[in-house]
Amino acid sequence: MDGKPMIAYAIESALGSNLLNDVFVNTDDDSLEAVAQSLNCNIYRRPALLGGDDATGEDFTYDFIKAKNPDTLVLINPVCPLIRPKDIDAALKAYAESDADTLIGCTQTQMQSFVGDEPINIVVDGPLAPSQNNEVITICNWAVTIWNAATFKELYERNRSGYFGKNRLFWPLDPLVAVKVSEEKDFRLAEALLIARKNTTSENEAPTYWSK
Repeated sequence: MDGKPMIAYAIESALGSNLLNDVFVNTDDDSLEAVAQSLNCNIYRRPALLGGDDATGEDFTYDFIKAKNPDTLVLINPVCPLIRPKDIDAALKAYAESDADTLIGCTQTQMQSFVGDEPINIVVDGPLAPSQNNEVITICNWAVTIWNAATFKELYERNRSGYFGKNRLFWPLDPLVAVKVSEEKDFRLAEALLIARKNTTSENEAPTYWSK
């Protein structure tokens, strides 16, 4: 992706955070271990049985918690390569200031939404309301996820499910950093945004209006 492995973006952002104590690449793969080593990042070599298609994210997260015994565990998702160190730090500050045991990176929309033919946030038997009046729909993308490790461990051992925690804080991300790569078209979009960001003089440049 723009000249380097996609996972390198997650590693560099995590290492650039001011609030993370330790950063690990959790993998069973030699080539990904080599990428981590080239960036001076720690490696956690997960058991081979947790590297197959049958292993879930919850399985290898639980394994990591047992092995490293952190108080707080932060996932920086390698398939969300636009996440920046400042996004990680902002999420960590929000988590620390809340009473949540789980923070989940997400996007939100008020656009008219359906599951199948069933409306979610609109009434289809009346006039079309302005989208800003619709209920907010939260879409988890897990770009940044923060867990109280003890709570995750407790939930996993009870029902093999810890990702959603007990008390959740949904953390909306700027759509320009929330792109998640699931298909080739997502890869192309994320790469184009990375190149555009690299060639922009300032991310915080004020917009120019044609009139008041």
